[in-house]
Amino acid sequence: MPCLFIVALLGSQCLVFASLVETASLMQSRLRGSKTAETSISSTEVLFEEPKGKTVPNFARFSDDDESCTTQGLSPGVCALSSLARPTLASHRLRKVAGDCDEKESQERLERALVAEIEAGLAGNHSAFNAQRLQVLQKELQPLYATLPHEVPLADIEGGLGLSSARYLLHQYFLRTHSWYVRGLNPAGDGRQPPEHKEALRSRVAGHLLEVLERKVGGQGLNLQTLAVFVATLEHLLHGDERQRLKQSWAVHDLDLQDVTDAVGLQSVLEVFMAHFVYSSQKSDSGYALTLAKGREEVSFVARVYDGWRSVHEAIREGVKKQISAAGADLGFSSAAAVADEVLESFRTVSGSICRDMVSSLAQMPGGADGAVPLAEMRKKDGETTDYLRAANALDESNAQKPVVLVANYMLGPSNCDGTTSFYDLCCPDACAGHRAELERALAEKRSMEDVERLVLQRGGRFASELRGLLEDGQALHGREVSMWLHQAFPLQCPRPAVSGFLGESSAVPDAKAEFQATAQVGSLFEW
Repeated sequence: MPCLFIVALLGSQCLVFASLVETASLMQSRLRGSKTAETSISSTEVLFEEPKGKTVPNFARFSDDDESCTTQGLSPGVCALSSLARPTLASHRLRKVAGDCDEKESQERLERALVAEIEAGLAGNHSAFNAQRLQVLQKELQPLYATLPHEVPLADIEGGLGLSSARYLLHQYFLRTHSWYVRGLNPAGDGRQPPEHKEALRSRVAGHLLEVLERKVGGQGLNLQTLAVFVATLEHLLHGDERQRLKQSWAVHDLDLQDVTDAVGLQSVLEVFMAHFVYSSQKSDSGYALTLAKGREEVSFVARVYDGWRSVHEAIREGVKKQISAAGADLGFSSAAAVADEVLESFRTVSGSICRDMVSSLAQMPGGADGAVPLAEMRKKDGETTDYLRAANALDESNAQKPVVLVANYMLGPSNCDGTTSFYDLCCPDACAGHRAELERALAEKRSMEDVERLVLQRGGRFASELRGLLEDGQALHGREVSMWLHQAFPLQCPRPAVSGFLGESSAVPDAKAEFQATAQVGSLFEW
C-alpha cells in the first residue's frame, strides 16, 4: 500500500503550482472596458497548510461509503467530484506514483457515482429534484426538442434524440438559461486541456453523464423526460460543487462548518469565493481557493483589473446586510450559502449587462450596425491579435485589403467569458438564441409559413421570404443553411457559422469536432 501511504502522508501539506498565463488573466480588464497595464499575480509555489486547531477539508481520496459525505448530506456525484478537487501533491515524482495508484480508482468511482445519480433521477426518487421540477424542465425543452431529428421509433416506443442532437439541445439549454458553455456539451468542441487526470475527469463530467444516460436508455434515443432528468441532475452536481467551493473559502478563513463569523468575516469569505471564480481564467484548476493569503491576493488583483468587481462587491455587501437583519450578528455557513446564491445570480446579470454594453458600443462604430466592423477600426478600440480573431471565426478576410471583425462571432468568443469552474465558462449571452427560440416555438406549434415570415419581420429581421424557402426545402432549423440565414437576417446578433462546424451542408446540428476553447490558447491573445 505504498501509494496510499504517500497520499495519507502528504494529503494535508502539499505544494501547489499557481502558474497562470498573463494574457489570459488580463482578459477581464481588456474585454470589460479598461486597458490596464496590470500584470497578473506572480506564479509562486503555495503551501497549503491547515490552520492550527481546525480541520480543513483537503479533499483527500475516500471510499464510496465515506462517512463525511453522509454526514454532510452530499450525494454520490457531488462527493466524488469534490474528492477529485483536492490539492496537488508537491513532488512531481510522488504525484506520478500516487497518480498511477489512484487514477483508475478515481475514474471508476466517478462512473459509479454518476450511474447512481442517473438511476435515482430516472426512478423518480432523487433527493435534489422532484416530479414537478422535471415537468417544468420538459416544458422548457419541448420546443427545441420538437425541431431536432429523432431516432427511428422501436415498435411502439417513440424515437428520442441521438447523442449529437441531445448534446446540442443540452448545450443550448444551459447557454440560454445560464450563459454557461458546459464542457462536454459544446457542439463546437472543447479545447481545454486540464493538466491532471483528476481535473480532466471533473471537466468532462457532463459528457460522462450523457454517455451514462445513453447506455441506460438503449437504442431508442433520449426522450424528453430523460433529457429533463439529465438537466436536473447536472444542475444538482454543479450546484453541489459550487457549495463545496464555498466551503473551501470558508475553511481557509479558519472556520469549521459549525462556526460563526461576523459581517466583516462573511464578506471576506464571499470575496475570496467570487474573486477566485473570476480570476481562474486559465481554466486549468478546480476553482477551489487554496490559501487565505492567495485568496486575498486574488481579491486585490481582480478589484484592480475587472470593471464588474464593484457591482460584485456591492452585491456581497447588500447580501451580508440582509443576513444580519434576518439572523443577527453571528453568521454561519448557511448565511454564506444564501448570499453566494444571490451574488452568483447578480454576477451573471452584471456580466450580461456588460456584454450588451459592448455590443452597443461596437454597433456605433463604422459597419457596426451591419455586424461587421473594419479590423483597422477595431484595432483602435480593442487589442485581440489577428490569430485569435481568426481562430474564433470572428475575422472575415474575404476582402484581403479590408478585413472586418464579425461582431456576433467576436462576442461569443471564449475571450469574453467572465468566470470559470471545472465544468463551464460563464460567457456572454447568445443574443441569437431568442430568435431561434421563437422560431422553434412557431414550428413546434405548426404555425403557417406566413406566420413565421411575420414573426421574423416583427423581430426586426431581414430576408423573411428566404427563410420560408429554406424551411419548405427541408433545411434543418439548426443546420448550416438556416444558421447562415440567421446571420444575414440578424447580423449584429447571430454569428456566421463556421464551415468546419458542420459535417456537411445538410447536417441537422453542428458537429462536435471543432475546437472552441482552444481559441483562448492562441499564443498571443492581445496586442498592447
